[in-house]
Amino acid sequence: MATTAETFQVAFTHHQAGELRQAEALYRQVLQVEPRHFDALHLLGLVAYQVGRHDAAVELIAQAIGMRGDRAIFHSNLGEAYRALGKLNEAENCFRQALRLDENLPDAHNNLGNVLRARGQSAEAMAAFEEAIRLRPAYAEAHNNLGTVLQAQGDLAGAMANYRQAIALNPRYAEAYNNLGTAWRTQGDLTAARECYEQALQQAPRHRDAHLNLGTVYQAQKQLGPAMACYREALRLDPGFALAHNNLGTALKESNRLEEAIASFREALRLQSDCVDAHFNLGAALHVQKNWTAAAETYGEALRLQPDHAPALASLATLRQHQGRLDEAMELFERALQIDPKSAITHLKRANLHKLKKMVPEAIAGYETALRLQPNNPEAYNNLAVLLNDIAQPDAAIECCRKGLEQEPASAALYDNLATALQNLGRLDEAIACSRKSVELRPETAEGHTNLLYRLNLHPDYDPPTIFAEHLAWARRHAEPLTALAEPHPNDRTPDRRLRIGYVSPYFRDHAVNFFSEPMIAAHDHRQFEIFCYSDVRIPDQVTSRLLPAADHWRDVFDQSDERLARTVRDDRIDILVDLTGHIAGNRLLTFARKPAPIQVTYLGYQNTTGMSAMDYRLTDERADPSGMTDAYYTERLVRLPRCFFCYRPPDEAPPIAPLPALEAGHVTFGSFNNFSKVGPRVIDAWLTILTRVPHSRLLVLAHRGGYLQRHFDELAQARGIDPARIELCDKRPRTEYLGLLQQADIGLDPFPFNGHTTTCDSIWMGLPVVMLQGQCYASRFGGSALAQVGLEDLIADSAEHYVDRAVALAGDLDRLARLRVELRPRMAESGLLDFAGFSRNLEQAYRQMWLAWLGSDAAGAIR
Repeated sequence: MATTAETFQVAFTHHQAGELRQAEALYRQVLQVEPRHFDALHLLGLVAYQVGRHDAAVELIAQAIGMRGDRAIFHSNLGEAYRALGKLNEAENCFRQALRLDENLPDAHNNLGNVLRARGQSAEAMAAFEEAIRLRPAYAEAHNNLGTVLQAQGDLAGAMANYRQAIALNPRYAEAYNNLGTAWRTQGDLTAARECYEQALQQAPRHRDAHLNLGTVYQAQKQLGPAMACYREALRLDPGFALAHNNLGTALKESNRLEEAIASFREALRLQSDCVDAHFNLGAALHVQKNWTAAAETYGEALRLQPDHAPALASLATLRQHQGRLDEAMELFERALQIDPKSAITHLKRANLHKLKKMVPEAIAGYETALRLQPNNPEAYNNLAVLLNDIAQPDAAIECCRKGLEQEPASAALYDNLATALQNLGRLDEAIACSRKSVELRPETAEGHTNLLYRLNLHPDYDPPTIFAEHLAWARRHAEPLTALAEPHPNDRTPDRRLRIGYVSPYFRDHAVNFFSEPMIAAHDHRQFEIFCYSDVRIPDQVTSRLLPAADHWRDVFDQSDERLARTVRDDRIDILVDLTGHIAGNRLLTFARKPAPIQVTYLGYQNTTGMSAMDYRLTDERADPSGMTDAYYTERLVRLPRCFFCYRPPDEAPPIAPLPALEAGHVTFGSFNNFSKVGPRVIDAWLTILTRVPHSRLLVLAHRGGYLQRHFDELAQARGIDPARIELCDKRPRTEYLGLLQQADIGLDPFPFNGHTTTCDSIWMGLPVVMLQGQCYASRFGGSALAQVGLEDLIADSAEHYVDRAVALAGDLDRLARLRVELRPRMAESGLLDFAGFSRNLEQAYRQMWLAWLGSDAAGAIR
């Protein structure tokens, strides 16, 4: 039988070999025979520490110290057990007692350094680690620990030298490889970082932190699949690893898997409620979902825990901006920049707010600062390009986009804004090419594809079948998969009951679309129809306030995702849901794709089909869509309203009618006041022909003065022998000034093939007759509905030659022009265009017929 000493020696051998279970069993055998064997007690406590039973370790080692309090190593190891329990005061006392007993004990110096480092006492920690290395130059762990302090102080070179020394002393030292990888990552060398993390995992495959850190490298390299695999492996090793749950959430969020990301962030916070990053990231995910109330609360919790968290301040500022709380947003941005004045993203976001507040110089300065701090920031280029387009500087916008594309050649957003700038200059071929590039780079995003559809409508060389095919392609890619999942509608099927009508629009504010939607909504018969307005307005204004009483129910839905808005509509049990946007900015077509209402109608905002099977009807009239001419180019069934497909609310700020300018000037002034993106080479050619045939006449064009356009018009005029001074470009201006500009013209010239609508109605109200060219599709015909209502059918041409002839003939009849100047406003006031009640009755009759058709009633009849 082995002696106690022999058993202890075998136990110690197992312990040194890492065979902890065997060592523990033998230490216990020793203690059964010799309960006061202090070395066995101490080492049994060390085993307990090594397997994570820290409370047991403290108890056992303390018993050993009670027997031999003069052993420095006992005190040092007891301190480690306390440190593992987070009891830093007790740990420090133990280490200092160990050093009082043996000031040359390297382990105690090293362990004391760990406690001091945890407390943020960097200088004292460095001294402790350096002393441990002086006493034991080959002390790999102390070199590694000294490296972590140097790295925290920003001395990456010193840190990396110590990590390398630790690895040289112990080539299997996984923690040193892991730390060296983090140093490389901090320097931006992701390849070297990845190699180090992989080395760490070769030495220690169960090293959870190395799995986590390798995941961060993959994520930074946009390899989200491998990144998530690393995070999940870290969680397999330690399911309670809050940071891994947080990082997994960030990768899921980048993969647009928001619900899963939110679940990961919430799990991280369940495990570690004071994790600031998880609060911030959860807020960001909720922000993307437009769940702004929850996002604001979550950002607020991050700021409660860390008031100087600049990204949370900036993100909360952006959220308040979305909510229309602009002053609060600006204050938050200023606080964020006080904390981190070199944050390019915060300068960018504050510039966005300056842009929204019409503070153009401040916005431009902000974008330029963001680009100075981060020259490769495509978002800053993109947003600056948007601003330059908005202030009618398309040439500068083009230059900005091209610079941005040098930094990020695959930026779909920059291609989209480049397309907008080219469109604003009338360079439609180039604009459409850029739009196609945007769609190619971001095929999964509906918005870029929508922009392409809109631009196709402007181009004279794209025929209706081609444009229709593009709309169908959009729907197949973005809408039809959602429609296939739509649930049945349990709506009350009583034929003559009060119907619930929902209108969805981002333009329930001072906007052109609202001139047509407001009078219609305001005139509804609320006894027969219960009106819901789903307002996607970010910043309400006085027009929004004026509209509110017209609805039985008002829903502010700007903070709702398409899916959530669809649930809201279903919960409201809407019978007929009306889209007022179509394929223009701010649309909610992906809400309609989910078919939240049994009957869905598109109207007003867009001049073509949605392409969606989920959209049942489109409202129009016989002039805009003659029976049999255009039906084949819509997925929707056309409902042709009597008289006219719209009504119009004249602007309150319209001035009184002024005398005909030609009577005083002695020459006729033509004018085009539409968005210049509708003006192509064929339109300009027709205008120049008119100027040639009407001597001394002038042309006013609402377009950016100076730059490319000015040179372009000058060159074209000179080539035709026309004095360029006869053509005046007029910058965009506030609405009151715009209405005054209309009064400076005698004859309006409509662009083609895309008619004007609001501009045509505004012109008629200001006494300005408009000459237009109609084609074979709605976009080139709908303006004629307004002209026909006021008796100007003779100004609607069927060819470019007739367009020129009608303009020239009208210019030669000053008596008629003078009469029209005073007669058009009264004519319009007496026409169907301002018969709001009559229009709404016709519309309501159409809604009732749609309802009966859905019910399958024989009483439905045909909807015409």
